[in-house]
Amino acid sequence: MTKPFDAAFFTGTLFVLLAFAVAYAALTNSSMPIVGSGRGALVALAVLAMAGCAVGGISQATALGWSHPFIVLGSLLGVIALLVVGAGLFGWAGLLRPVVQLAPGNLAVGATTERLAILLLTALIALKWVVDVIFAVSQQLSPA
Repeated sequence: MTKPFDAAFFTGTLFVLLAFAVAYAALTNSSMPIVGSGRGALVALAVLAMAGCAVGGISQATALGWSHPFIVLGSLLGVIALLVVGAGLFGWAGLLRPVVQLAPGNLAVGATTERLAILLLTALIALKWVVDVIFAVSQQLSPA
């Protein structure tokens, strides 16, 4: 049985909020202690995202089953997020630039590969969190 809006959900949300803070600092050129602003921020963002997913998202797989659409979608978004992190760390701008061009404004103009990856990874984290909230609300509203 799944437990929407339990301690795991809120702990995962805390990790997501911390990830957003790291992304904001990195995208506004603020250097964070130990982490920095480029590659280190991308790694910190990825670690926070994985921690949030491990606590709040994938923990539902045992109750729902690995073939549940929620788990499949979350896993697919997680694999895409890992590809984005790899692209940012290994400098594969060709993989990131076409997608980031869809962003509003001039966010991608003159951006480094790490910053493009941070931007795209932040969008994926937000999407994954919104899907998790929608699922938690639907589980809360459905009869037991």
